[in-house]
Amino acid sequence: MFQSLFGPDTLSDTTSPQVDVYTDGGCDPNPGPGGWGAIIRWSDREWVLSGNDPDTTNNRMELHAAAAALALLEGLLGRCQVNIHTDSQYLRQGITEWIDGWVSCGWRTSSKQPVKNQDLWRVLHRLTQAHDVTWRWLKGHAGHPLNERADWLATEALRALHRGPGAPDVHQPTGDGRPSVEVCVKASCRGAHGQGGWGAVLRMDEHTRALSGGAPSTTANAMLIRGAAEALRALTKPCRVTLYSDADYLVKGASLWVKGWQARGWQTKDGKPVANRAEWEALLEATRPHHVTWLLARGDAVPADLAWAGELAAQAADQ
Repeated sequence: MFQSLFGPDTLSDTTSPQVDVYTDGGCDPNPGPGGWGAIIRWSDREWVLSGNDPDTTNNRMELHAAAAALALLEGLLGRCQVNIHTDSQYLRQGITEWIDGWVSCGWRTSSKQPVKNQDLWRVLHRLTQAHDVTWRWLKGHAGHPLNERADWLATEALRALHRGPGAPDVHQPTGDGRPSVEVCVKASCRGAHGQGGWGAVLRMDEHTRALSGGAPSTTANAMLIRGAAEALRALTKPCRVTLYSDADYLVKGASLWVKGWQARGWQTKDGKPVANRAEWEALLEATRPHHVTWLLARGDAVPADLAWAGELAAQAADQ
């Protein structure tokens, strides 16, 4: 197996490969959907790993990143001397200070409570026995290039959950000649069912366009869908659109739920009519000329234009 991957005599029988691993993980919100990333470097080779989970925690994603990297090394190279660089004190302290006590107490804490994330800690404990591991803490978001790359991998894995199955990475070149446009959409409503407004900001390179509109006796959700549709209709040619919203209802509705609603004749899983059906149908028609990637904008992933869209929506709702 080693010869087929790396050629003959790559590994010495007596010297363990010396490997550096950089990991990161997180979710937004916490708990909620999450992603993890890991970069493995050995000699002149590099492996890049990432993954996600729709319902997890920051700590679980940190553990998963380290475990995935060590598992890959075990399969590819056997026993290694590994330096793992992490910005998670939970991971570093857990594996270097707490885990022996947990094991001796039958995976219970000093207060006799079951250890949280025990499934991943057990896997990580076994994998650390398969290697000689040194745990090194890095301050997060401090400019270290490989820590920043691991953070980017984790963030992209998280974003992939909101793009829907099979959607491309928005950072990769498309090569189809379509212009790339970013759209931010917000909505506002005076009460649960009252005067409402929507705002949208369209950006292509340094060019921006602001749009807004309102309606009486409506809801924030209806305004949100309408705002997205109006923004897409404003595009004069087919585009690759990255549409940002901080609302689960719009992002998940457009990227995940709507196909199921259509297949069930515009009914929910409970057999109830889908709310705002007319708006959803109009949005589907507006997306038809374009390739749209839907991104949930939270935490570090919030574009500055989203605040501008919110101001436009509030102004429209007050008119």
